[in-house]
Amino acid sequence: MALSEKLDTVFDWKMMREVDRVEFSVALAGAADRYADRPIMVSVYDPDHRLGWRPQVLFKRRDRTPSTVLRSFLISRKGRGRFYGWTPVQLDAIALAADPDTANDAARIQPQVRLRRLSLIEVAVLIACRRTLAFLQIIRLFLAGNKKGAAFRFVRQCDALSAPYYTDWVEAQARAEVGEARTDVQASKRLRVLVSIEGGNPIAAAETRDSLNAQSWRCFQEATEADVVKLLECNKADSDALWMRLPAGMRLAERALERLVEPFAFSEDVALCYSDEDRINVRGKRFAPFFKPAWNAPLVRSGWLPLEGALFRLSRIPASVAVESASTAEIALAVAQARTGELLHLPRVLLHRGPSCHLPSTHAKVAQPKHLRPAVSVIIPTRDRADLLGACLKGLFENTAPADLDVIVIDNESSEPATLALFSLYEQSESIRRIPLPGGFNFARACNIGVDAAQHDLILLLNNDVEPIDCHWLECLAGELDDSTVGAAGNLLLFPDGFVQHGGVTLGAGTVARHSFHFLDPKDDGDRGLLNQRRDLSAVTAACLLTRKDLWRRLGGMEEQKLTVAFNDVDYCLKLREAGFRIVWTPEAAMLHRESVSRGADDTPQKLQRFAREERAMHERWSDKLKADPYYNPNLSLIAEEFVLEAHPRNLWPRSND
Repeated sequence: MALSEKLDTVFDWKMMREVDRVEFSVALAGAADRYADRPIMVSVYDPDHRLGWRPQVLFKRRDRTPSTVLRSFLISRKGRGRFYGWTPVQLDAIALAADPDTANDAARIQPQVRLRRLSLIEVAVLIACRRTLAFLQIIRLFLAGNKKGAAFRFVRQCDALSAPYYTDWVEAQARAEVGEARTDVQASKRLRVLVSIEGGNPIAAAETRDSLNAQSWRCFQEATEADVVKLLECNKADSDALWMRLPAGMRLAERALERLVEPFAFSEDVALCYSDEDRINVRGKRFAPFFKPAWNAPLVRSGWLPLEGALFRLSRIPASVAVESASTAEIALAVAQARTGELLHLPRVLLHRGPSCHLPSTHAKVAQPKHLRPAVSVIIPTRDRADLLGACLKGLFENTAPADLDVIVIDNESSEPATLALFSLYEQSESIRRIPLPGGFNFARACNIGVDAAQHDLILLLNNDVEPIDCHWLECLAGELDDSTVGAAGNLLLFPDGFVQHGGVTLGAGTVARHSFHFLDPKDDGDRGLLNQRRDLSAVTAACLLTRKDLWRRLGGMEEQKLTVAFNDVDYCLKLREAGFRIVWTPEAAMLHRESVSRGADDTPQKLQRFAREERAMHERWSDKLKADPYYNPNLSLIAEEFVLEAHPRNLWPRSND
């Protein structure tokens, strides 16, 4: 597409009623290909709010799974809204879906919709004006010669242009909640909440107390922590007694207690429920939202995940906990360790920190477990590229702290003399074992063959383009597997220019999964400190993944028929989690990764077809999991970059980390 190209057309459209939504189909009149894989703008004028306040744009795709991908944007009080985004490659049709929670079904005036293809210059100007810091980061990537990263972030920032301002987002969600049916749970009527207001000055405590007295749910009473301790000591804390500790200056949303109590009423297995939060200034303006993940013990332990305002079932707090002296996080961790009940996250903003109520300090460097002199079988699939493989092997043998290494190179028909000479050098010294793999490249099969031949129980899957930065990297990864609840561990991977290649994996990002913080500068604040935090995740990349041979065999290893190249690592991690094991990511084992340099991009028709098959296979097996990553907040976009608001949030029900 030329840099200055524009196409501006008003399209006819028609309304269709689907099972769960009203769709307004934009008639592209056979012009879908002209809008595929391009930036577009959809302008809407809907004075009667027939589409509601949070409509969705539906991109319908040919021969892809899912066949429809969703975006969302806000429409203002005056009925005007604009959507910006980058369309899918195999675009077939575009539709708008009305927001069922805010749509005006009695509207007489039909919305006016204009669809326009944007030029790259227009998109660049919009990003520069609206997302200036991100634009400067794109420029830095480009100047560093990382054109792939610049292009990736350019597209993501185009998708982020539809992100609403937080004030507008709050108003839209409030309107959606007006028509929300309230659940009348009989069990909730017998539950009682004790609220302890701690610390702060009298004015801040009064603000907290005022918000408490304004609650829609009235079965509560204020109690000191000494009162709570007496209940616990006298064993009078039955399953109907709930407890909340609030720091002075923290205010509750009007329906906070009502919403937080509800999960306890539905199930006596619930031990804890916490919510999202934001800040509020002296003028009552809300800002700086903190959208949290589901229960994540490492983040609670480090202080990154604050739990003030969480609701506990008193009977599930272990007797060994000194409630008066323990922090809220320490109490929650004790409940988690004792496994006395479910730990739930309610992804709604129910807490507002006043000016005097600060977030607890974060301890970025919590002690990293290490396993000295680990015995590890290293599986390296490769085809030629002696320059990459040579650097990888040199790092293993010369820049790795003492370890018992069993290095297995799976050779996929290498033929270049330099590669064969490299094999000969290492094989003669008995440093590696080489196993041939004829035929087309199949990463999953290569890994399965390597694990079958492995001598040790600890298995490291390693790309041939990955190199150590610090010699203790393998000790850190092996230390994570010393915990019997951990099934796999991954690490921070950086491009040679210092930008992030892998900060974990987010399920549902894109269509199946995407690397977190991809092409982000770790020195910037775009990660909100997460790149310094050990944390639980749903998946990590197999470019550097440590697991155990017994687990690999129990779960059937990697799927080599349907997932030959992409997503086989995500599939394996999901199988581990389904079996009850955790996936841990650590920044302490950071390594250099040139990201599939030897394999290339998925840009040929054959590779695109293969990718579509793998995409379909993942959705056929894991569709529900891919729609709800517990470690990613449903109020945030899965299309744009991390921490970008989604105008129409996904499922807001209480959730665990299962």
